[in-house]
Amino acid sequence: MPSRARAISLFGALAAASVASALAPRAARAEVIAFQNDRWTLSFDGRTAGFYSYEYGDAVPHYTAAQIAANGGQVPTMTGALVWTGYTATADQDPLMCSTSGIANGQPCTFSTSRVHSGFVGNIFGFTARRQITPSLTATGRIALWWPIETDQYRGFSSMSPDPRESYVKLEGPWGGLLVGRTLGLHDRGGTLIDYLYADGYSIGSPCNATQQGPLCGFIGYGYQFPGYNAGILYNTPLARGFQLTVGIYDPVRIGLQNVLLASLPYPRVESEANFTAESGPVSLTLYVNGMWQRASGFVPDPVTSANVQKTVDAHGVSFGGRLQIGGFKIGAGGNYDIGGGDLSGLVGPVPIDDQGNLRRVTGYMGQAMYSVAGVDLSAGAGVTMVQETASDVADQNSVIKSRLGEQVSINYHVDANVVLNAQYFYAQHIFWRGQIQQLADLHAGLTLTW
Repeated sequence: MPSRARAISLFGALAAASVASALAPRAARAEVIAFQNDRWTLSFDGRTAGFYSYEYGDAVPHYTAAQIAANGGQVPTMTGALVWTGYTATADQDPLMCSTSGIANGQPCTFSTSRVHSGFVGNIFGFTARRQITPSLTATGRIALWWPIETDQYRGFSSMSPDPRESYVKLEGPWGGLLVGRTLGLHDRGGTLIDYLYADGYSIGSPCNATQQGPLCGFIGYGYQFPGYNAGILYNTPLARGFQLTVGIYDPVRIGLQNVLLASLPYPRVESEANFTAESGPVSLTLYVNGMWQRASGFVPDPVTSANVQKTVDAHGVSFGGRLQIGGFKIGAGGNYDIGGGDLSGLVGPVPIDDQGNLRRVTGYMGQAMYSVAGVDLSAGAGVTMVQETASDVADQNSVIKSRLGEQVSINYHVDANVVLNAQYFYAQHIFWRGQIQQLADLHAGLTLTW
């Protein structure tokens, strides 16, 4: 990759997705009240944004010059599959040569492209209705639609439909809260919030790919797993001395692809999160820990007889971290450990499970820091997600994604409380177990309006 990509690299960041307006504390989300009386409050909120993005780097993973030299000057032949959530880019060189080896005329295949994006948090219109049933019991209903602005490069228009990312009803009283519907999951929600608050709330981070339409990825897959927007039933305890516990059951997901698919899901997926927040003057501290469990069964090929045998797995994971704010100085850090994790999102895609039905182990670490003064936010941070190959991967010579490193630096200028200008540099490095490498860089600049 050109040296320019690494020279200014300082921070890193990820699927399949975006972070929601629901992440931000309600006080931080603008809200326009359309109607209010002693029983009902009807309001709406949202955001619109647009970013210019210049993206360049390695079009596909490739072997290094040292590896080719050690192989007698020939590109090594890989007998297994490349296992990862691919970064799609159109190479500037011969596409046939690039698709087979990532090398054209002895050099890595590269790409460069200009895009116009909507941002890590998509363009949103949200509607909220609150009903004061009794002085101590409130019902809230919320629906939020997302619209990425990316057009289809083959047709020059958007082929996407609005995404109903949030849709739920919630009852709240002295006993806590009960939510039924679709909202952001609990497992690694804390990592997503760090990304939103201190890195990509007004920017892009990783665009996920260079050719397709949104949504965009921020730091998803570079230190944390995206929790997804999932249908579920959640209960949270009342806030007591800064402590709150939330538990939920969710619609389970099928694990695997094609000939290895665990699709028998008799139990819901269980997730939980514990939060503690303490504030004193200009100092605030938030700590979190959350976890996930899901059982899945199915039939997979036996490696010896090739006959189908039943396989049952228990996917599980834990993530942890915290945020510290002292005046204008803000820092957030977290980590995760997942059995059945992915390189972007847990349980989803080709990475969580191998071709014998074994779950892969995934760990990640991320840190983001921000300094805010006079309407300006200066942000920098990095994250890495690491995937462990299995014995089956070694036997089949599959080249599984080994590590995803992301780095970023960005600046926000708050024109006022609702309008933010942003510029960001993002760098990513993907390394595989069989030795391939891919390096990417992105320059973003854009404008966000919230209401």
